[in-house]
Amino acid sequence: MIEPILAAPAFRRFDEYLGCWAYEPERFLAQWQMIRGVDMTRHMAAPQPDRPAGYATLPARGGKSIAVLKATGTLMKQASSFGGTSTIQLRRDVRQAAADPNVSAILLAIDSPGGTTAGTADLAADVRAARKAKPVWAHIDDLGASAAYWVASQADMIFANTSTALVGSIGTLLTVYDMSASAEREGIKTLVFKTGPLKGAGVPGSVITDEQRAHFQKIVDDGQGAFDAAVRAGRGLTAAELAAVRTGGVFGAAEALSLKLIDGIRSLDKTIEALANAK
Repeated sequence: MIEPILAAPAFRRFDEYLGCWAYEPERFLAQWQMIRGVDMTRHMAAPQPDRPAGYATLPARGGKSIAVLKATGTLMKQASSFGGTSTIQLRRDVRQAAADPNVSAILLAIDSPGGTTAGTADLAADVRAARKAKPVWAHIDDLGASAAYWVASQADMIFANTSTALVGSIGTLLTVYDMSASAEREGIKTLVFKTGPLKGAGVPGSVITDEQRAHFQKIVDDGQGAFDAAVRAGRGLTAAELAAVRTGGVFGAAEALSLKLIDGIRSLDKTIEALANAK
C-alpha cells in the first residue's frame, strides 16, 4: 500500500523570486512589472489557500489508470503566492505515480512559461527516473518554455496541442540593477563594508564591478550548462542541434517539431488515447 504524500506547505517566501530564472523573457518582464506594482505588505499578510497534493487519473488499458500531473503557471519550489506550481509537490506526485501499481503511465500536462532554476533540475531528474517504471509523456497546451521545457524534455515523448503552441526558450537569466549613477545624481554615496570582492554585490547605489559581473555571468552559465545537458540527453540532440535551439527564444510547434524539440502536434484527447494504449 502506498502511503499518502502530504502537500508541500503553502507559505510566502519572497526570497524565491531572487536568483536565476529559466523563464520565457517576454512573460518574465510582464510578471515582474506586475509584482512591482503590488502592495507587498498587504499581499504577504493575506491568507494563502493550501494547494492539494495528488493527481487526477484517467482510465487506461487493463483496468489501470493514467496519472495526469499538471505543471501550470510559474514553477517554483514553493508555489508562488501569485499562482503556479510547486516543483517540490510535483516531484512528490511524480514519485507517487511512478510507484503506484494501479498507474500504467504518467502524463505531464504543461502550460507554463518556466520558473526558477532552483528546484527544476531535481524535478527533471525525477521525471527521467519515472521513465524506468512506466511510460512518461508530456503534453504542451499552448506554452512549454524554459524551466517547463527543461522538465518536459525528460519525458519519453512530447506533444503540443496546436501549431500555434510555443515551445523552447532554452535559456537562463539573472537580473542585477546597477543604480550607482542614479545615486550619484541624487548626491548619495553607498558605502558597503564587506569581506571579499563579491559580498554585497548588487547593493542599491553601489557600482557593479567587472569581477562581480563575471561572477553573476558564471552563475547563469552554470545553470544553463545543466539545462543544456538535460535537453541534449532527453531529446537525443547533437551539439549542433542543441546550438540551433539554444537561443532563449520560443519556436512555434511546427518549427519545434522540425528541430526535434517535440514529437508531434495533436490534441490532448488524442495524446491521452494513445498513452492509454501504450505498453
